[in-house]
Amino acid sequence: MKNKNQSLPGIKFIGFVFAEKLSPNVMLKGICGAPVGVYADVTPVAFVGTPECTIGDEYDSHGRLQAVELKFATNEFVPTTTPVAFVVTDVNGQSYLIGAQEPPHPVVKLTVNFGSPKGESSVNLYEVKYVAIKALLQCSVVAE
Repeated sequence: MKNKNQSLPGIKFIGFVFAEKLSPNVMLKGICGAPVGVYADVTPVAFVGTPECTIGDEYDSHGRLQAVELKFATNEFVPTTTPVAFVVTDVNGQSYLIGAQEPPHPVVKLTVNFGSPKGESSVNLYEVKYVAIKALLQCSVVAE
């Protein structure tokens, strides 16, 4: 069966929160349709260019999984060695949580682009990958 992929309709906000600060079992709440709230401080990330967030639905030998991939460029620092989760808000005002307090955590990859002498600016390119039963959770951000 082919993967079902979709993309958010434009991103207006990206922020991160330390995974340990999230409420427990947010994925289970999202699976059963209960409201998911983010009660921790979300650190905003000022991105440049157009970020991308794609969601794929795939079959694993153990059942169905969602795979989320978030790509963005920024000049700010995002932790890569401490477990973090991401909050993404689309242009329609809907917020989504990528990650949970419990493992597995999103994998954050950093690529530093130093630019060129011809005037291209240096930028940090982040690629976040997260695979879980429910990897993209609609949420309400209570503390920003």
